[in-house]
Amino acid sequence: MNLVVTSKEEIMRVCRKIVSERGISALNMRVVAKECGIALGTLYNYYSDKDDLLIATIESVWKDIFGMYHGCENNMSFADFVADIFYRMREGLKEYPNFFMAHSISIANSQKAKAIMENCFGHIRSALSECLKSDVNVKENAFSDTFTQSDFTKFVLNNIILLFAQGKTDCSALVEIIRRTIY
Repeated sequence: MNLVVTSKEEIMRVCRKIVSERGISALNMRVVAKECGIALGTLYNYYSDKDDLLIATIESVWKDIFGMYHGCENNMSFADFVADIFYRMREGLKEYPNFFMAHSISIANSQKAKAIMENCFGHIRSALSECLKSDVNVKENAFSDTFTQSDFTKFVLNNIILLFAQGKTDCSALVEIIRRTIY
């Protein structure tokens, strides 16, 4: 037994490795315990069941994917920021083939997993909102009471997610729609 591997961080590193190499469906308590070199009972000290482990792993993978992104840089246009987010997410998802669709299926009945995913996407939505507000090139009359900045950032993020769900590797059409809409 490997007595060194007993931290949640190390367990999550192993879980991310399993998801990256074999997919999320390969994740189970016995496999993780074996890969960590710990007793199955030790793993249960950290995660009460497979669902708990799965949810923690999904959150960890999303944080790893989004960890590549640091927010809107000074003087970056909203359209460029959207493209930047898309391409960083695309690169992050390359590390986890098929994760995007597989995790969507695995969380379908889990309110906790949905909340974690919403938290991750909420972080991106907030960054989009901040970047949009700081973009000095946005037309003064681009938004109204019925077409708000908040609605627009939700629309943009939903479309980024939809592009990934469709397996698209380019967001140039979305960026063009943004440019034609707000500049």
